[in-house]
Amino acid sequence: MLGRVAPPFSTRRLALRLLASGVRDPRALRARVNLHNLREWGRYRRTEATCNICGHVGTLRYDLPDLATFARHHIRPLRETLRCRGCHAKMRDRVLAAGLLDVLRDRGIDAETVDELVGRIPADLRILDTDAHSRIARRLQAHPGLVRSLYLPGKENGERLDDDRMLNVDLERMPFPDRHFDVVITSEVMEHVRHVDTAHREIARCLEDDGVYLFTVPYDAELTETWVLIDPETDEELVSPPHVHGDPMIREAGIKAYRVFGRDLVGDLERTGLRASFAPVHRPELGIFEGDLFVATRAVAHAR
Repeated sequence: MLGRVAPPFSTRRLALRLLASGVRDPRALRARVNLHNLREWGRYRRTEATCNICGHVGTLRYDLPDLATFARHHIRPLRETLRCRGCHAKMRDRVLAAGLLDVLRDRGIDAETVDELVGRIPADLRILDTDAHSRIARRLQAHPGLVRSLYLPGKENGERLDDDRMLNVDLERMPFPDRHFDVVITSEVMEHVRHVDTAHREIARCLEDDGVYLFTVPYDAELTETWVLIDPETDEELVSPPHVHGDPMIREAGIKAYRVFGRDLVGDLERTGLRASFAPVHRPELGIFEGDLFVATRAVAHAR
């Protein structure tokens, strides 16, 4: 009944969720229903864009995010909202899609949307998407070179999950041979990895010499150094309350973040064997407004 009256991602469903949160905690409602958010909601109701994932053309849905929590977490609100009304992708999903489409275009695979990539990607081009249920992974799941992964601590590293190409992967001990992938994608993952440098060394090891690593993370350019929220060695929480992000696999509790990345991220990546750059994406016609994207390749010294 709820699905018919208020379909998922609809304005009615959003209104019902806001009402329910207001009953539980009026302060939570004020954090989302306020003058700034209402202005932004009105603005993006009048902003038309073409989704580079599904191709839908239309206005964007601004979800009235919790501004106080986002400010505390050093996360810019737009990246977590501005949903496409076709496939419901967030702005940060389209940022990653823009990066992937650019990378493949450089390899002679021309497409304006992820949907257009289906059937155009060579079978021997290998891609790892560490969010098995991402908008990109779902659309490319028939591609024989795509591996989708999750990390479920209770399962064996490398264990097959729903199908042969959905694996349980510990990014600190990736179960793949050297130089295995042409493209690796992580979206809002590395802040949750305990030893992030170890994971980045593993990604460098698994990338082809001309491979590309595309990723998004909570990032604040005003932080000169990455803000450590949880000690990765002792698991001691250094910030209270902890930063807990929603996770579709852990609906009740969410998942704790170990860090918010600062400007030292690029240098840290170079020490793990990756040559990286911050590559912001501003494509209003795609519904992308100053989106955060990082692009990395194998450093020359590690590509031999």
